[in-house]
Amino acid sequence: MSEDLDQVYGQLVKRSWQRFDEQRMAREVDDLLVGAVVTAMVAEGNVLIDLNSDGNHHHLRFEHPPTKSRVLFRLTHLTGDVLAAKTVGHYASVQMGYGEQVQDARTVWQALKSEIKSGFLDVGEPGVMTVDADLTTSYVYVQVELLLDLAPYFADQYTIKYPVLQQHLAAVRQALAKYLRGRITTTVSS
Repeated sequence: MSEDLDQVYGQLVKRSWQRFDEQRMAREVDDLLVGAVVTAMVAEGNVLIDLNSDGNHHHLRFEHPPTKSRVLFRLTHLTGDVLAAKTVGHYASVQMGYGEQVQDARTVWQALKSEIKSGFLDVGEPGVMTVDADLTTSYVYVQVELLLDLAPYFADQYTIKYPVLQQHLAAVRQALAKYLRGRITTTVSS
């Protein structure tokens, strides 16, 4: 009888640890991914120049020193409890931006701003690219919001699949850079 109870107790402890890990993962998956994004971006030659988090929204800003291009990254974890994570999986709102320093940022920004004054543009929809500028630093940015399933970035609860993460970051950065350069070229030549 004593051995049976010991086994039951062992099973209870094991299951308790599984639930504990599920709860921790539900709370901390966004922090793990933010750390992975920093690691991936630094591995690509970028420097982290700003990091800010209010516990829900994580904001990162990187600069690539040779080109002075910048990447903005904001992650908001949308499934922060076990029930939501088990129901729909871990997913997040990710806003990524790409910026370049331009000669006459005010003129470029005004031209881009006038192009996008369409009432049909819903900036809350995934995949819609929007432009912005920081006139004090002469950077013009383009950004996009995506709703991402976080599962593809994890091999297990705490191991990051860096090749997948790096490919996704590079794909979004490339799309944003192409769009921005195309808009700047069109605006400057007009």
